This record gives sequence, structure tokens and C-alpha cells, in this order.
Amino acid sequence: MASAIFLVDLKGKPLIARDYRGDIPLSAIDRFMPLLQEREDEEGTSLPVMTENGVTYLHLREKDVYCK
Repeated sequence: MASAIFLVDLKGKPLIARDYRGDIPLSAIDRFMPLLQEREDEEGTSLPVMTENGVTYLHLREKDVYCK
């Protein structure tokens, strides 16, 4: 079950946000793009699943929009 779903642009700005359970802090949105960029720099590619500070990010990129 997803706690929250966010559609963000390439800069990480939320376009659509749905918080279903209220257990994910809004700071998790701000942390997504830097975390993704760090992973791409370290590993050369971005894995679709990342975990940091108890938050699991599952993301898909479709053209210029990330769904996480």
C-alpha cells in the first residue's frame, strides 16, 4: 500500500500530490531529486526503488515527469 503518491517535474516540483496515510513528511518530496541525482552519479543509472531514513521511494519517469 502506498502512503503517498507524488507526480513531480524534472526539478522535483510537485505537480500532483496525494497523501493517503499522513505518515510521510513533506520534506521527503524535497529530498527525492537530490537523492536520485546522488544515486545516478554513484551508480551511473537510477534504480526504480530507493530507501532513505525509513522512506521507500519507488519512481517511474515518463518523458519529463516523475511518478513517485
